[in-house]
Amino acid sequence: MSQDASFSEGADSALYLGAFTTEDVEVISTILQDGIFCIKDLAWLKNKRQVAVSVNRFRWENKSEYIEKNSAPERVKSLLIIDNVLNISSQGIDRSDSSAPLNLLNLDLKKTKKNIFLTLLLSNFGAIRFELDAIELSIKDVTRPYKANSENIPFHPIIDDS
Repeated sequence: MSQDASFSEGADSALYLGAFTTEDVEVISTILQDGIFCIKDLAWLKNKRQVAVSVNRFRWENKSEYIEKNSAPERVKSLLIIDNVLNISSQGIDRSDSSAPLNLLNLDLKKTKKNIFLTLLLSNFGAIRFELDAIELSIKDVTRPYKANSENIPFHPIIDDS
């Protein structure tokens, strides 16, 4: 009889996830937090109603290893596919500089009676908003992990407004 693989044995496996619900999008948002991409890494296939974004994501799934073993933090290039895209808009982004790095903080999903809006919230108050008629996203790692250039784990201080 074969034994099931343990969770730790899958640490270097490529990630491939789909999202069809609000909860699924929250999972993908967590995985993509602190991902870096440029405008030139985003392609809208208007006839297919699909957007592809090549993101250099931080490998949060290995955070404990970076801390416990003092190993170098890693990133991996991942492909975010957003389907059912009707429109795209942006704010706070210099689109004339297509090579400027954009830091992805969060995916924000809002539903109205008519449509769904998925917003990529970026650092420095930037945002890219996609109008959708249904939730359908996927993320897939497309390269092997590599050492993060900063050699640091991203840090987000908590601001107490009370």
